[in-house]
Amino acid sequence: MHIKNLLIVLTLVAAAGCSRDPVITITNKSSLTLSNAVVSGSGFSESVGSIAARGEHSLTVRPHGESGVRIAFDAGTNHVDSGEQGYFEAGGGYRVAILVSTNLNVSVSSDLR
Repeated sequence: MHIKNLLIVLTLVAAAGCSRDPVITITNKSSLTLSNAVVSGSGFSESVGSIAARGEHSLTVRPHGESGVRIAFDAGTNHVDSGEQGYFEAGGGYRVAILVSTNLNVSVSSDLR
């Protein structure tokens, strides 16, 4: 009986470690800290807080079906809202890259793991 329970727990842990949920990575190439950063898309909105100058932050999201991604943040005296960009889906292991350039322009790309 104990072996059966152990196998169930190991299966659940392995399944959790193999999440196919999309991972979003935000890379800040600017010389300013991004503050009050919020990432959103279809069915999700996540507060990221601050990302240091030339820093990076990754998070896993659970969109509802097909989605784009939007990031809004403050940098110095500027407020930036990228509008929705890119494409990814809830499953399939998408990796989404948000790049904030040196002039605070935002670009989004995605691929499958």
